[in-house]
Amino acid sequence: MFFRLGKYAAILSLLLLLSGCWSQINFDQLTVVSAIGLDLNKQGQLEVTVQLVNPTLPVAAGGGGQQRRAIATYAATGVTIESALEVIRKQAKKSLFFSQTKVILIGERLARQGMDDMMDFFWREPNQNFNSWIMVSRRPIKEVLTRSQELQAVAADEWKAYFKSKRYKPTSGGIQLYQFLPRLEQTSFQAAVPGMFLVNSTGSKNMIMEITDLAVFRNNKMVGWLNSEEAQIVSWLTELSSMGMFEIATKDIKSVMFDLDSIHMAISPVYVNGKLKMNVRMKTKASIKTSTELLDLSEKQTTDLLKKELSDALTASIEKTVYKLFRSYKSDVIGFGEAIHRRDAKSWKKMKNNWNEELAQIDVQTSISIEIVKSGLLIDGIIKKDDSR
Repeated sequence: MFFRLGKYAAILSLLLLLSGCWSQINFDQLTVVSAIGLDLNKQGQLEVTVQLVNPTLPVAAGGGGQQRRAIATYAATGVTIESALEVIRKQAKKSLFFSQTKVILIGERLARQGMDDMMDFFWREPNQNFNSWIMVSRRPIKEVLTRSQELQAVAADEWKAYFKSKRYKPTSGGIQLYQFLPRLEQTSFQAAVPGMFLVNSTGSKNMIMEITDLAVFRNNKMVGWLNSEEAQIVSWLTELSSMGMFEIATKDIKSVMFDLDSIHMAISPVYVNGKLKMNVRMKTKASIKTSTELLDLSEKQTTDLLKKELSDALTASIEKTVYKLFRSYKSDVIGFGEAIHRRDAKSWKKMKNNWNEELAQIDVQTSISIEIVKSGLLIDGIIKKDDSR
């Protein structure tokens, strides 16, 4: 009896010496997915495209060797994302590693059709990178991921760097997967996604792409576009950016470009005679970047005129953007519903089920405070004083 128990104990103790890697995948079986694209093909089927990173080959002795392309692109159709990826795994003969995915591209046709049935994959994939950046493309996704020409060898690396750049933040409207997925299901704060457009084609193989404009979603469907100026307004309203460029042109001033900095914006719900309105308050510092006019900035009258013209132009742009979102698209991508929920949870509970329709009835009132700073060297009054000496 004791001999038998001792034998079993010895066998069990041998398990402690076994390696714990029996269920692991070797590195040479993995390939990194730098970008994944979702689109509809000509037959209306779901088409999944992945941009895979190729490890760099060593140069052969004598320097005569060649390095293969930094990326390889595979595409397949399927009823679901996972079924299409299974075909790609067989084509690539590798396991796909999503933890380093930089970008997720969505075709415009698919975005307008609705994405409710396929987002489940991104919630369930255990190695998903929720920091991936989202874009909507007007061009076929397979074409974009295969032919895009960027300075970096891997196009997705260039796109990620663009979204992280402070310079392009005001107009890029960057949104990451962890933000995008919940907003497809929210009513109080819906999704807006940067667009990718073809600038020109440098030949039969390469395309120059531009990240611009903003795709507006109502729940899980795309409903329209905002241009770059409107996208910048949305970035300010959502506090994604606190800087930007803004140009004014009036009958008195042909063109003045302002560099706006230290932008603070606040949106709040107010009731006027029982009607809900959105109050927008903006405070910013503005410096003149370029001007086609001779401006005497030593004169208070000139600076007051510039403040008024800039304030009027900003007010018009803000209200035009908000009304386009609320009345044309019936979409709340600036989080006004969230502001109501924080201020008055009971009122929000009553209106949230019909919020997309309620938006069309909301008026906007805007107040702007501007400080003009950094006038530069070309101040007419100072130049005259220097010349008189």
